[in-house]
Amino acid sequence: MQIGIPLSKDAYTPEAFAYSFFLEKLGHEVQLDYELDPNNDINFYFMGVIPFWHKKEGRAIDIHEYQSLSTPPYANIKDGLKRVLNKKPSGRIFLNKTVHHELGFNDNVPHIYRDMGVEKELFQTPSKNPTYDIVYCGSITNRPGLVQAILKLSVNFKIVIVGNITELEREVLNKGSIDLLGRVDRSYLPNIYREARYGLNFTPDIYPYNIQTSTKTLEYMASGLDIISNKYFWAERFFSMMNYQPFWLEEDILPLMHNSLKSIIPIQQALIKEYSWENILTSSNLESFLRDCLHNEIY
Repeated sequence: MQIGIPLSKDAYTPEAFAYSFFLEKLGHEVQLDYELDPNNDINFYFMGVIPFWHKKEGRAIDIHEYQSLSTPPYANIKDGLKRVLNKKPSGRIFLNKTVHHELGFNDNVPHIYRDMGVEKELFQTPSKNPTYDIVYCGSITNRPGLVQAILKLSVNFKIVIVGNITELEREVLNKGSIDLLGRVDRSYLPNIYREARYGLNFTPDIYPYNIQTSTKTLEYMASGLDIISNKYFWAERFFSMMNYQPFWLEEDILPLMHNSLKSIIPIQQALIKEYSWENILTSSNLESFLRDCLHNEIY
């Protein structure tokens, strides 16, 4: 099959690279690009809105992927518009059953569920003498309380921040104990994570942020980093499931972090089995799902 997978200029979309590697390994031809060839067999689209009146070009069938719900304000209205306006694809991929249920599609379009995963390059051992105490990777904008948490931690710890940042945020966070790397190529992430002791996860306890998988948390743990996190629904459920005790921001973590002798190796081993992209994409039956969608359209 010839399969088109889109890249984004504004987001990392690690799933795009994971799809490409996984499907090429199975012998398929993958176009990983910002503009997709309409004459591929299959084209993925990370939604978004593609309205039903949008004129279709070429022969490619469409697979719509929903990795999150709409964010406030007017989240329910945005999700409703997606449900009403988006043209009907040949198949849909959802992060989980909750995202599927909340979007409310009520038709016979085939679908699968596919959680977030971790690249094999990130399963590693951290440096014994890391450059940084804490790494934060991800968005800072629209995460109320995050900047304040970083500033508080920076009093006692050396921090590196990876990801898009506004000029105003840069001015506030431009301190000697904080390195602002901006957005970097994903190939640099393993080296950056290796040079830290802790990974910071900060997710507003606001629906739908608080029910969605924290990719950065999976990546930190795969890299052997202990986790600092705020308390919210997904985090508390996930860490309980993994039998792991993070450092909660709501508690006095300073003395605990300075005296930490925790080992995350058993967690890494569990993550390798459950959250490696290879396992995620195999267990979701991605390839057979794509074949079935294509077969249904042809016949």
